[in-house]
Amino acid sequence: MGKKQSKMKDRGSSRSRIYGHGFGDYTAVNSMEIADVKRYTPVHTDAVTSVTIAGDVSYITGSADQSMVLYRWMEGRLMQRWVGHKREITKVTHAPELEATFSASRDKTIRMWKRGTTDGGTVEQQNCKQTFTGHELVVTGIAFGNGKLCSGSRDNSVRQWDISTGQCINQSIIPRNLVTHIKWIPGESMLAQTSEDKCLRLWDTRTLTEAHVFPKKQYIQTCCDVSSDGNYCLTSSNGVGGRGCEATLWDLRAHSLVAEYQGHQQTVGGCCFIPSMYSKQLVATCSNDATVRIWDRNTCACITVLNIAGFGSLTSIAANVDKSICVGSTTPGVHVANLLEEPEGTFRFIYTAQY
Repeated sequence: MGKKQSKMKDRGSSRSRIYGHGFGDYTAVNSMEIADVKRYTPVHTDAVTSVTIAGDVSYITGSADQSMVLYRWMEGRLMQRWVGHKREITKVTHAPELEATFSASRDKTIRMWKRGTTDGGTVEQQNCKQTFTGHELVVTGIAFGNGKLCSGSRDNSVRQWDISTGQCINQSIIPRNLVTHIKWIPGESMLAQTSEDKCLRLWDTRTLTEAHVFPKKQYIQTCCDVSSDGNYCLTSSNGVGGRGCEATLWDLRAHSLVAEYQGHQQTVGGCCFIPSMYSKQLVATCSNDATVRIWDRNTCACITVLNIAGFGSLTSIAANVDKSICVGSTTPGVHVANLLEEPEGTFRFIYTAQY
């Protein structure tokens, strides 16, 4: 059946808003039907809450088990484990220019870590390079860019930190701005931030003031990612029974909604842009409905689906330049799949590894 699609004029904008409903022809892959998945020893004992890239074939994952790990998935090799938070890790981000990784936690702190001297070893709390304290509730967003560390929390605040001293150097508080995620905009002194108040916000990091607020969506915005050119932001939303359960593409220059990607049946917990190595511009989403979906960014067509059955909700997603996509799940597990483009222009997943 052909994909149902319509175009509607965006109010107050000369651009068209495109709605994709995910009903088009696509290749669906069921994880339970694949026998040659490399199943490595699990690295976490509780839900995997956040994943981020850390170079080719490497990912960093954070977990409710209070640990964070660096893993080379092609080798099945745990490179480093960091422990020290007193409650679950909520978000992780990598800062290659500092050769450091940051973790945010339900214990209200942020920590900066560097690699230990032994591959596969555990970096204990005393080796944490810096701890940032001051948030009054769980820290739900961290981002590093232009030499600056910023964070967001359910305490309605966005903060900026001095990395050398660990002190908060600026903060802004907006009532009901329960932060769910933040992302640095490449090439800009700007942050994108999603919230439980259903808004996408832009922050000027030079003054930590609100630069723009996009129109509210109908559902909580759970996550955000920014395109490598800094021109677009992708957000995801919660929902149930197919209502909400979508991703939204925003134009950061025109301050307009561009497209919606609809087809998941439960909350979309993670979204990301896919590096530009394919014939089409692509975005990816993962959901509590246990599926990963790849979308044509421009037409909103769902072009392939990976069903990771039996591992609970999918919480976070990241795409690497080696054509791998990493997903975390609530039933402890990290899942890696390769996204391949066939000569005729179709796409398919190869479900590669679990750890």
